Amino acid sequence: MIHCSTPDVLRKTCLKLASDGVRGLLLSGGYNEEGYVPFEPFLDAIEQVKHETGLFISAHTGLMQGWLAREIGRAGVDLADFDLIGDDETIEDVLGIERRVEDYRRTLLELGRWLPHVVPHICIGLHAGELRGELAALDIVADLNFSTLVLLVLNPTIGTKFEGVSQPAPPVIGEVVARARLKLPNATLALGCMRPRGVERVEIELQALRSGIDRVEIPERRTIKAARAMGLNVKRLEACCAVPIEKFDGV
Repeated sequence: MIHCSTPDVLRKTCLKLASDGVRGLLLSGGYNEEGYVPFEPFLDAIEQVKHETGLFISAHTGLMQGWLAREIGRAGVDLADFDLIGDDETIEDVLGIERRVEDYRRTLLELGRWLPHVVPHICIGLHAGELRGELAALDIVADLNFSTLVLLVLNPTIGTKFEGVSQPAPPVIGEVVARARLKLPNATLALGCMRPRGVERVEIELQALRSGIDRVEIPERRTIKAARAMGLNVKRLEACCAVPIEKFDGV
């Protein structure tokens, strides 16, 4: 991603992207101790970018307070990518913040009040590779009736507390996808970009495909071939898997 250290750098970077034909972008960054991306200094710049370019703006938000959700919506953010966790112990042990599942549910509701699109993301195996709060998180998504859900998979990173942790096996991933499909029969389900890309990459994608996934971010060629063999209509979309499909011309 492109590092934008100041609001002015962000604005100039976005103007350059728009002039190059880019249609949208993702705003992201590290979470602070409160568990959200601190966009406060960038609100005016985001508003200027939206006014001057009309770019579709997605943002990783985290557990921001209601007033900030309102302000990023006012500034022109179109979509919130929201990491949803359904287990209190995972929040404490993995993220290291003093928050509870109810805080995540409350933030989803606040974001939904002020932004046109909110897309929950659930990471399978986030608690050291185990299934802990994933199914509870699915219940929240179903209860709040979201139209899109992104499923991620823990990808143990060298140099972090996850180094050496076993990633979820493909059948486990397939089970979570299948449960999501049953709980959300009308929603768009996407297998997101954060997932293992090693030897099990294709099997993970195939398990998700067989279990009812709708989108796969950057699929392997064998996955595309398998989708066609299953009689599925394969379309290539040049955007993040969370972006609403109606934003694409000609689809």
